Amino acid sequence: MTTVGRESRVPRQRDLSAALLRLPIADAPLAFVDVETTGLDPWSGDRVCEVGIVRCQGEVEIDRLARLVNPLRPVSPGAYRINRINPGMLAGAPTFDQIAREVSAALEGCVLVAHNAGFDVGFLARELALAGLPRPAVQVVDTLSLARRQYRFRHNGLSALSAAFGLAETPHRALGDALAVRGIFRRIVAEALPAGSRVSALLRLQGRTIDWPAAPAEPVDPPGELAEAIAMALLDGKRLLLVYESREGTKTERWVDPIDLSSIGGEPCLIAYCHLREEQRTFLLRRILRLSTSPEASE
Repeated sequence: MTTVGRESRVPRQRDLSAALLRLPIADAPLAFVDVETTGLDPWSGDRVCEVGIVRCQGEVEIDRLARLVNPLRPVSPGAYRINRINPGMLAGAPTFDQIAREVSAALEGCVLVAHNAGFDVGFLARELALAGLPRPAVQVVDTLSLARRQYRFRHNGLSALSAAFGLAETPHRALGDALAVRGIFRRIVAEALPAGSRVSALLRLQGRTIDWPAAPAEPVDPPGELAEAIAMALLDGKRLLLVYESREGTKTERWVDPIDLSSIGGEPCLIAYCHLREEQRTFLLRRILRLSTSPEASE
């Protein structure tokens, strides 16, 4: 019997991921994904408490996965205000490691589509790593990035886009949000890309590649109030007003569209499109002196 180890999986993952780019969108395996969580940061110990995946082959739905997940920790008050998932609902639910293989199989070899995809992919990467499973071979498409680049809506949150596109309202739960992502994705593809476009055209349209993050073995320090505020802006698709101090001590005020929370050499940072410089920039969180959001200024 041949044992398939980590070394042999990596080239296979790369080959599958590359092959996905060449497929016409109409024929591609698609996984529309949403996770509900106990908080905003998987690297500081927050966990998934619900998973919703709608798997399709082009326009045809193949399967659905909807699971409550016992996170083995409380749902934060902020998360509860969004998802309304209470302890009684989670008490008899499986833990993530008990459904991890099912989740991995639902994603394997697919174009993973999510809204603010970095959030969902970050949690899935952490949970699958904790379960001892390798990353699935996927390409990641973010409907938030697509909407921001293609339209000029005042708000780009999932609910706002669903209303703007006239989609049926769904409950703010994992499966309902995954279905909303599917509706938004189909609308953007129909309006923004010519018939027969390949998956690679989606990545060009969203302006960046979203990589599957490497999961650290241990949780890092909690993100703090500033990172939580940025994470909420990412979730809601809101623009941020920053007062930022440069390395030289110069203070500037600028509007930015947040793209992702990341780190440089272990130091937390915000990746965002800066309207002052008219380009994507990286901002160290320790140099952000003040931060606010303005619904009127959101796209």
